[in-house]
Amino acid sequence: MLDGLQAQGLPTLPYTVDGACQLECCRLGQWSTSFSTVLVYRTPGDSTSPRDTIPVRTAFMADSTVVLVRQFGMAVVDEPVPQRYRDSPALAAGDTVYLVRYNGEDWFTAIVRGQRHDLYAFWAGRPGMSRPASTRTYGHVVQALQTEWWVHVRLSNGRIGWINMTHVSSVRGPDACSQGG
Repeated sequence: MLDGLQAQGLPTLPYTVDGACQLECCRLGQWSTSFSTVLVYRTPGDSTSPRDTIPVRTAFMADSTVVLVRQFGMAVVDEPVPQRYRDSPALAAGDTVYLVRYNGEDWFTAIVRGQRHDLYAFWAGRPGMSRPASTRTYGHVVQALQTEWWVHVRLSNGRIGWINMTHVSSVRGPDACSQGG
């Protein structure tokens, strides 16, 4: 299956998207932990023991970010998708779209017919934003997109490492939209 995916123009997994963020209003710089410690790892995607921790209510510097793609999402077009936006391609019934990463506001980086495109979600449900039941859809997701959001940090003791922000809610600072920018 992997060879078939690479023939579609997909990179080898796991795939790292440098400079990518899982938030629309991503802000690097001074962050801090709030109600729980955060584990620090040697490299993005590291599953070994953490090399350090950031204690509760501790400031640190976030200086770069990557998204690690573990599994490409796949969506299939059930009926033709009109070109609704300049950047999102028209799609034919039967087309398979490979989702590389979520960009926010229902936009994805995707591979369509071997070419990389910005793509507006044409399916109902995840991944993407919730929509009213009356919203017209043109296809369905057959494989979930699996990504991790990793942030490179510098601690006050001079140590550096990576934190997995995918499911962390105890950090203040990364979202300029919700925390006043």
